[in-house]
Amino acid sequence: MIYTLTLNPAIDKVLFLAELQPSKTNRLSRTIETIGGKGTHVSIGLKLLGVPSVALGVTLGENGKKIQRMLANWGVESRFLHYDIEQMESRTNYEIVELNTRLCTMLTEQGPMLPAMMTDDLIAQITSLLVPRDVLVLTGDASNVEDKVIYSKLGEVAKKKGAQIYLDASGAYLKEALPASPFLIKPNLEELCFLAGHELHNEAEIIKAMQALDQFGIQIIAMTWSGNGAIVKNGADYYRINPIKVDAINEGGCGDAFLAALIAGIAQNEAFIEILKTASAVASATAESEITAGFDQTRVEVLRNQAVVTKIL
Repeated sequence: MIYTLTLNPAIDKVLFLAELQPSKTNRLSRTIETIGGKGTHVSIGLKLLGVPSVALGVTLGENGKKIQRMLANWGVESRFLHYDIEQMESRTNYEIVELNTRLCTMLTEQGPMLPAMMTDDLIAQITSLLVPRDVLVLTGDASNVEDKVIYSKLGEVAKKKGAQIYLDASGAYLKEALPASPFLIKPNLEELCFLAGHELHNEAEIIKAMQALDQFGIQIIAMTWSGNGAIVKNGADYYRINPIKVDAINEGGCGDAFLAALIAGIAQNEAFIEILKTASAVASATAESEITAGFDQTRVEVLRNQAVVTKIL
């Protein structure tokens, strides 16, 4: 089974207006409410790609109950640990979409700090669920968690259970889990620079930084490169994914959709270049969507024919 973990899920309110004018009254043309949180987005992407998963994490209060209902509406099974504690609510994020300029601005709440008691319960739950060959997808940072080494702990749990780790975290949360030898990591350029300890300016420097991570036994490193596409290392092989040109409306959730397509393709034993083409198409279709979760499956088929993946080493 594939399990996705979201430590800080959210309700995302997407606010549309023609153009944001600072220090003035801005009138919204409409508002859409959807689910937020990287792991939940991955589970939704997997569902749309025909691969089942179970969404795990912690939800709080009435917002938390609503998040679980939203996942159910997508057809995703969830086993979130839910707590009703006074003055603790799962967060709400706001995304401002300017229709004239196609600019997106995210305003994110930090979310309540999760005490060790809650994350201890979560670690116990995951320990009881995992069996050999399962996949545990760790996504997002853990800045709202009292236990600052939770990803390291979960990495060790998965390793002992014979499960694979897919890791999409930032900064210290990414670095701390590397000794558990995740099967796949998905840093962006900034995060790979953090791991390298210096700025990376070109393809050659990026490849060298990826090679330096061989000590951790990571099979796949998929570095997303904003408007430049992605560079992906699979064992000793390296691939360049060219960006697909689309009329982007909302780029929130593109990285999560990309990761979902990688996981789905690997689970379905597809050829690696075909997996990368699908991942590129899914991310591009997500950028065309107004909301941060999900994508138009018919557009994926069209965009996949435009995907260009080149083996560079």
